[in-house]
Amino acid sequence: MKRVMSKRLPKSWMLCWAGALSFVVTPIEVAGQITITTKDMFTKEGQYYKMYSNFVGHFSEAPREEVDVFDYIGEAGEDQVWDFREGPEDEVIQFDYVKPNAIDTDIEFEGATLVERATYDSTGKQKSLFLDLKPGVGRYVYGFHDESIDGENPAIPFSGRLLDFPAVIRYGNEWKASTSYEFVTRSELLNFDSPTKVVYESEMKVDAYGIVMLPGLGFHDCLRINEVVKNVAFVKIPGVIDDWQEAMTQFTRNYYWLCKDMGIVAQISSNPETVPPADEFSVASALWRQFENNHGKSTETAEPVKGFEISLDPNGNRILLSWKKAENTVEYLVQYSDTLVAGSWRELKKTTGNFVLDDISSKKHRFYRIVSLE
Repeated sequence: MKRVMSKRLPKSWMLCWAGALSFVVTPIEVAGQITITTKDMFTKEGQYYKMYSNFVGHFSEAPREEVDVFDYIGEAGEDQVWDFREGPEDEVIQFDYVKPNAIDTDIEFEGATLVERATYDSTGKQKSLFLDLKPGVGRYVYGFHDESIDGENPAIPFSGRLLDFPAVIRYGNEWKASTSYEFVTRSELLNFDSPTKVVYESEMKVDAYGIVMLPGLGFHDCLRINEVVKNVAFVKIPGVIDDWQEAMTQFTRNYYWLCKDMGIVAQISSNPETVPPADEFSVASALWRQFENNHGKSTETAEPVKGFEISLDPNGNRILLSWKKAENTVEYLVQYSDTLVAGSWRELKKTTGNFVLDDISSKKHRFYRIVSLE
């Protein structure tokens, strides 16, 4: 595999007990499977993308029809091809990225700095996710605004923020996330309000990569994420059931296709079931295909690491190097030099983490630098 490397001069040097650190940003171009980072998602006010869709629940005039998706899903693994050029166009959904104060709500979603607002073309109705992009960590979701869940109080915060997409996503990655939220279910037929709590659990795995073909946007390298969501609903009935009573458990399988500078370009969601749906289900409740966006090619590069620390082993024979993860960085190259003369830098380790151990006496002086790679 050929690596093309370019460097710029270190911004600063830090001399410590056993070493020194220079901050260097080094872009890397690698042929083959892609890596998705935060800069490939939609993270800035004013950005948008549009999707064709078949099913959008209570927000659309489109008929509630299932879709045959067996030929769309394909298989897990390497070098796959998915063709989304043709498909349902019952509805167009536009996802805009706006400031939280653009959403009319009395509830403050503390920590949220951005909102993903979905507008359904057939009705003009909207629903929103409240987000924050944490550098080097990923996308946190703090809650949502959705009139189809609770028409009187549609702003629903999560009990704890949810990390749905990490800052770096590669083939083979797996992660989990969970949270809960509460709202009121109103029954006009039975004439009572029932407090409801949903416990949400998600398991995601990047199980495939290859080429995706999109309507009007050509073909692109992509990653596929396979997600299983478990929703457990609990209810209270005032005067009858005062403690939370489990009412229902449902599982949904979602597939997401992600591309560089385009975020989520396609999505398929299964019908909810009482057990996790099979990987290769044939009928879906939702099929979304991206056909327009204004993201543009990102010019952002890997940022220098910050918060570098050198810790000494009490026994005096090891050194721990640690730092904060940097934005737009896929991995880190840790190097050392005993002399700082030209050509003296040696590789200690490459890592996707944010720490490295060096088996060297803490009495010996050594210089270190961390190179952010993208």
